[in-house]
Amino acid sequence: MDLFDNEELFKEEKKKVKKKSIIIISCIIIAIILIVAIIMVMMYYQSLEWGITVDGAGVQIQGDTIRTDPQTGKIFISISEVAPKVTGYNYVHGRYGENSEDTDCGYVQCKDEVVEFSANSNKINKILLQEDTSDNEYGYMYLSEKIQYYNGKLYAYVEDLRPILNAKVQYNQATNKITLNGTESLFETYKTAIANLGYTSLDNSFVNKKALASDIVVAKKDNNLIGIIRPDGTEIAGPRYTSVKWLETTNEFLVESNNKYGVIDELGQSKISMNYEAIQLLDKDSGLYIVESNGKEGVINKSEKQILYAEFDHIGVDTNQYPSLRGENQYLFYDTLIPVERDDKWGLYNVNGEVVLPVEYDSIGCVVSSRQNASSKNAILLEDYEAVIVGKKMNEYDTNKKYAVYNAQGDQLVDFVLDNVFYITENGKDVYYLQTNGQTGNLDEVFSANGIKKVNVDVNDTNNNLNIIDGTSTTNEIVRN
Repeated sequence: MDLFDNEELFKEEKKKVKKKSIIIISCIIIAIILIVAIIMVMMYYQSLEWGITVDGAGVQIQGDTIRTDPQTGKIFISISEVAPKVTGYNYVHGRYGENSEDTDCGYVQCKDEVVEFSANSNKINKILLQEDTSDNEYGYMYLSEKIQYYNGKLYAYVEDLRPILNAKVQYNQATNKITLNGTESLFETYKTAIANLGYTSLDNSFVNKKALASDIVVAKKDNNLIGIIRPDGTEIAGPRYTSVKWLETTNEFLVESNNKYGVIDELGQSKISMNYEAIQLLDKDSGLYIVESNGKEGVINKSEKQILYAEFDHIGVDTNQYPSLRGENQYLFYDTLIPVERDDKWGLYNVNGEVVLPVEYDSIGCVVSSRQNASSKNAILLEDYEAVIVGKKMNEYDTNKKYAVYNAQGDQLVDFVLDNVFYITENGKDVYYLQTNGQTGNLDEVFSANGIKKVNVDVNDTNNNLNIIDGTSTTNEIVRN
């Protein structure tokens, strides 16, 4: 009996040990599972932390680098922090070409282009600095969201960084990861990849490099003809052109073959037939193009309807002569007026092809005489009045011109009595002056005293007794017609 009892006791002890072992093992397994789960949760939440990579390098994120719009939930990025990370780009506060440190406007710049933007606006201006043209091309685009201003910084919606920085943008909403690749980075990537697509080289012009950010590749075959493809090899237009130029603002291509130009869209469909010696976009919103035939310039719309027949020597004015047009459209004033030149005479048409001022004036704009000081700058538009300065020699023996002012409808505001109209930049602002018969007056004050009101800005009447008719000290109304 004693032996039996001991055996039973041994079996019970063995069961207890086994049970404890099972519990310990189970606890270890549960602990391991919990540790793995904690690690996975930590990794998950860590993966949700914001990350920005630009041209292959990580960007250190500050507390206000990224902000979420409280109303829409959309993600906005500080332009000043991201732009300098894109190869070749820098960011500057203020307006391009002005000595300004305003933080509610700014621009990014590379060696080829300036892109201007301002708070609470979705319109950006693009200025080409060095391309195959003597005039810097003008273009504007619209972002999908307005630029936001917060704590002294300008923010762009994440997907709007593409047109601002000419960069391909990839935003993974699930992981909060943002990747940007600029034109130079993309060019190096696709330079070797196109060999597998049957092409020999990428077009290296800046405007066509910008197309890479939109997954559009302009490349050459070994016969030197140019085609347009997608990165996966999908053909937009076959290699049959001698030149191709990406028109970013309209998502179109200017194409050339046999010394004739046309326009195709991003799907390769013809928009403007290849019948012209040259084509240039006049204005995006109005859908107008300047075309050249037989050495003369005219205007057509996007349906190729003639707005102005090709019978003018020039359409548009020289921005080098009128610095106030920097960043403005030299081909279209106030969204309505097209300046034209024929046989050294100037006139204005509207966007419907109707005459506003006949082609009989000696200049659009005033070039200040050499007697003016170096600070005086040539004037052409009086934007507060939506007016244009026009010059004319009063008879065939005159060497100097007199100047008049017309509004955008062709109504004369000031007769041909002005000897000079110019502006001087004072305290960061352009202040306009006019001269007649040896007298000089502040343009706003003289206009106000003579009953000419600004279009969009309220004017506080001030006394200025300059009579721009004969230079006397009596305030008289300006003769208009």
